[in-house]
Amino acid sequence: MTRFFIALGGNLGDVASNFRSARHCMAQLPGGDILQSSRLYRTPPLGPPGQPDYYNAALSLACELDALALLDALQGIEAAHGRIRGERWGARTLDLDILAMDAAVVETDRLSLPHPQLQFRQFVLRPLCDIAPNWQHPRLHKTAAELLDALLTRGEAALPKGVAW
Repeated sequence: MTRFFIALGGNLGDVASNFRSARHCMAQLPGGDILQSSRLYRTPPLGPPGQPDYYNAALSLACELDALALLDALQGIEAAHGRIRGERWGARTLDLDILAMDAAVVETDRLSLPHPQLQFRQFVLRPLCDIAPNWQHPRLHKTAAELLDALLTRGEAALPKGVAW
């Protein structure tokens, strides 16, 4: 089985409930096992102005799917939770992104792993550090904790402590 790190985000509806439901759905995937879940963080929106704050979390998932099959499954879970793909970085009920697949590098037309923006986003790194601070980025050769520390050293304000979901 392969271990994946998944980012969860959303800012419409009952986000915590959507996250719990999505976690349950991921556990039902072939060989699915949720290994760890981060805390839940509230973050300002990255995209268009006027949308509600986001909630972000991460989890580690072991499953038998390959990366592209998992991507398809996650998009199906998003759709089942009312996700409508429209405006880039717009408001959404549920966003599931594959952050990494163990220490593998994947490059296809549909998927790049590790996620190409991971090292620039505290709302991704903070939850990832809750569950895998020592995960090492296979291209940058830095741990998740080191990547988060680099953001904070550059002056980005630390996210408030998250809550259980």
